[in-house]
Parts: sequence; C-alpha cells; structure tokens
Amino acid sequence: MKINPDIYRRLIDIGRALSAEKNIDNLLERILQEAKSMANADAGTLYLRTNYHALQFAIVLNDTLKIHQGGKSGTPVSLPDIPLVLEDGEPNLKNIATRSACTGETINIEDVYSASDIDTSGTRHFDDLTGYRSKSFLTVPLRNYRGETIGILQLLNALDEDGEPTFFPHDMEPLIEALASQAAVALENRYLLDEQEDLKRQLEREVDERTEELKSALEKLSEAHIILKELTTIDAVTGIRNRQYFDEVYNQEWRRAVRQQYPMTIMLLDIDHFKRVNDTYGHLAGDECLSAVAKDVDSMFNRPSDVVARYGGEEFIVILPYVEIENARTLAEQVRRRIETHSMEADGHKISVTISVGIASLIPSDGIDPKVLVGNADVALYQAKSGGRNRVVAFDEVE
Repeated sequence: MKINPDIYRRLIDIGRALSAEKNIDNLLERILQEAKSMANADAGTLYLRTNYHALQFAIVLNDTLKIHQGGKSGTPVSLPDIPLVLEDGEPNLKNIATRSACTGETINIEDVYSASDIDTSGTRHFDDLTGYRSKSFLTVPLRNYRGETIGILQLLNALDEDGEPTFFPHDMEPLIEALASQAAVALENRYLLDEQEDLKRQLEREVDERTEELKSALEKLSEAHIILKELTTIDAVTGIRNRQYFDEVYNQEWRRAVRQQYPMTIMLLDIDHFKRVNDTYGHLAGDECLSAVAKDVDSMFNRPSDVVARYGGEEFIVILPYVEIENARTLAEQVRRRIETHSMEADGHKISVTISVGIASLIPSDGIDPKVLVGNADVALYQAKSGGRNRVVAFDEVE
C-alpha cells in the first residue's frame, strides 16, 4: 500500500508524542485513542502481557456504551486476565487476542459472529449483557525490538460514514501495525526509564543509613544507564547499530590501530535503486526491506571486533579490524551474493534487491585523518554504482 504523505507524517508525529509521554497510564491511553481515531473504530482494548503467561486488560474504551476503564482517567479495569496457555499446555488460539499474541500475527475479522475457528462465547455474553452488537475486530501485536510480543492492540467495530459498524479495510492494517510498533518502543523505553526513576528514589531514601546498600544500588543504576545508552545506539528501523555508535567505535578502533599498527578495512554498502522500493511498495515495505538487508549483512560478520551499522538512508557501513583488502573483497562478494539471492517478505510483498559495495583498507598512522579511510570506501562505492551496480569495487581498483 502506498501511504498518503499526510498519514505518514501523522505516524511520525504520533511516534514523537508517544516517546515524550512520561506517565505509563497516559501513554497507554494515548496509544489506544490514537489507534481508534486512525481506524475510526467505535471501541478498543489494550492488553499487556504479564509474567504469568497471560494477557491483562490495561485499558478498555467503548464509545457507544460509554465505557472508559484504565488509562489516566478511567475507572479501574476489573476484567480477569486471559491465559495464553491452555490447561493441556497448548497455546490459546481460540481467543482472538491470545492468538495474535502467540503467533505474532495481525488478525482482521470482518464479522466475528461468522468466524468459525474462534471462541465467540465471551463476545456473545458481553453483547447479551450490554445490548452491544460486536462485528469487526482488528487485532495487532505490540512487539519489541527482540521480536517478543509485549501487548496486544485490539480495535472493535470500524464505523462507516453513517456511523454504522463495518469491517476494517485491509489497507488499514499496515498503518495500525506501524502505530503498534511505535507504541511498543515507547512502552519499552517507558519501562526502562521508570525502572531508573525507582532506583534513583530508592537510593535517595537509603543514602544516609546504609552505605553498602547504596553502593549496590549505584551499581544497579549504572547498569540501567548502560542499558539505556545501549538502546540509544540501536537504529529503530533496522535493529542494528546506528551512525552514532559507528562514529564512537570507529574513532576508538582507529587509535588502537595507530598504536598497534594493524590494518583496518571499511566496507560501505548501498541498496541499489532503493527509492523504487519505497515508490512501488510504500515506506512501510521499504523499512521492512531495510531491516531484512541489515539483518542479512549483520549475520555475515561474527567476530567481536566487527561492527555493522546503518550509516544513513539505505547505506550500511562495516568496520573490519585486522582485515586486509583481499580478504575484505572476498567477504564483500559473499555479502553481495547473499543479498542478491535472498527474496524477502516486506509488507506482504516479495521483494528482491541488490547492493553495491565499496571497500578500502590501510594501516592507520598519526599523520592520516580517520576520515580518509571512510572517504576512500565512499569513492569505491561510487565507482561500483556508476559502473552498473550490484558489484564490489575496492579503492585500489578505482581509476
């Protein structure tokens, strides 16, 4: 689906607003309200996954029935948790929300009463008690950067222009999935920051009376800061390291190579004709394509000293200490062939792309600016792209 630029900008604005929200209850309510508004849904529920293999109702909204439970301003939610695992040990796939949590898939049901493979008894009971008429469900998992489902966003009864219940169009799914992805990142960050604040308050209470306990708590706080710093070095789209991390590690590695006089190689990779992917399949597919390529590239470099990062746009960069140009050329060819032969799934489309690679190598010294090595790799990359793309060019081959 090609996203309307206004909708895309709105998603970006929503993502920023969610990241800035400081209160967890406010955040939960904002997530569900934004999703309801974007999909023009009459009702919705946000579940959070508990440590006891269950889904907990965090917030429930229903405009028709004027129900507002949970969040910053609603009454407490009194509904029981929904188990993710049945008594026989099998995953609970009968309930819509738990099925989405167990499978990690978006579920779009046009008419719940016509669905044959789900348990509608709870829905029917709710409708009988309230006089409500449940119809369509759009259920999307909230997944963190490790691919774990931490919650479920469920919308109920899309409304047509006359305010009558209808189905959720399939082109709405990627928009709500994008919102769910932003929500998952915001929740994870909020949990981490709340944990930091709890540690900080605990330290302030104990500082005057327990010095040894204070030291232990300070260590925990330091660990939390390390985790937070680690998160800030991860590229949100691809899940690999970002440019900030590359700049820090590259400068450290350069100074070490100057002292020890070992070779360093830089590999710059660029996805060929990536604009066509965005123009043809939309930006969500483009982001998924970027992520797939990043994971493929990252999987090829397993030494502790190797660093793979997103350099900008559709460009990736690799630091290869102790690697000389011939070995780097072999590695680059292996990466290029892997991307060329990998057909990836992105936003429901099968997409194949190629990459161009530029490599450069030298032994650093005090008289050389670190930018020279990256610049040489960039020159080689330009030669690879201008020479037809889908190829590897080393700086020593540049004419």
